[in-house]
Parts: sequence; structure tokens; C-alpha cells
Amino acid sequence: MKRVVIFVAGVLVLAVVGTFTLLWLLFRTPYPPQPKFGFAGNWRSTDVFGYEERPLPPVAEIWQDYSTWQPKTEHRRRLYLVRLGGSKRQSGFVASTNSGDTPMGAQRYTSVDFDYTDSTNGTYHLTWMLRGEHDPGFLRFDGQYRFYQLELVGQANENPPRLFIQGIEGIRPEHYVGD
Repeated sequence: MKRVVIFVAGVLVLAVVGTFTLLWLLFRTPYPPQPKFGFAGNWRSTDVFGYEERPLPPVAEIWQDYSTWQPKTEHRRRLYLVRLGGSKRQSGFVASTNSGDTPMGAQRYTSVDFDYTDSTNGTYHLTWMLRGEHDPGFLRFDGQYRFYQLELVGQANENPPRLFIQGIEGIRPEHYVGD
């Protein structure tokens, strides 16, 4: 009788371990690849409900512009489209990698924050984040200017206003469907 109980317990343990292993293999999501320039497809962020773009207004007008912006449908994402570049316009570049626990285990994230100053429009605080450990060097500005999709985040009294980078011209979006 004791052998039967041990056998049944062993089978149950193997079944549980096997089930969790199978679930992990089926549902694990690999980290996105390292972002790099050269992507020729649609680099813009996508959304189930769609998005609308407009030019980035000056710092002093951004919250008023955003609060009066009525998208064509209720759940459309509102994104600002702006051409950014120039190393002298970028300051306070900080990159970090951290981890957070999820039901399927610890996940690593790479985050970048910096300020971008335009002599006409003012200073904006830009932030970017992606799952995995990535080299953030592609976000350091040089002499080349690229289009960026930015989403206004934070609160109206923040100075400078904070925008999250949703898309970068020439870089494949994280959730790209194609090829």
C-alpha cells in the first residue's frame, strides 16, 4: 500500500511539473529584438482602435492642445508626430535596466529618459521603455533627424511635459505584423 501511495504521489508531481513546463513553453513570450535603424516597413505604432497624429505644439500650449483634441472615434490613441535630432538638443540621458515579477516569472525592462530642447518650442522630457535588456545607444541623437511618434503622459503641471516614445522612423515596432 505504501508503494502505491508513493507511486501515485510521484505521478502527480510529474504531472504538475509537466503541466507547468508545457504552459511555460506555450505561453512564454520572447524578448523583443534589439532596436536598430534600417527598417523600411511601417515604423509607426499600431493600435487596435487606431491612432491620430498631429504636429507637436510648443511646450506652453501642449496640455491645452491635448485636452481639446477630439479624436474621430472614442478610443483612438492621440500621438504627436515630430522630427527630432541633434546631439546638442538632447540632455540628461539616463538609461537603466530593471526587472519586475510577473505570473510567468521575472521580466527585464530597459528604460531611457532624457530632455529634448527646441529653441522655438521649449524643452520636453522624453521617455522610452522596452522589455528585455537592450543597448539604448540608438536613442542618443546625432546629426540625423528622424520622425518620432510621441504620446503625452503625466500630469498637466509637470514641467517639462513628459512624452512617451511610441514609434521611431526606421525602427521596427515591437508588435509589427508583416514581412
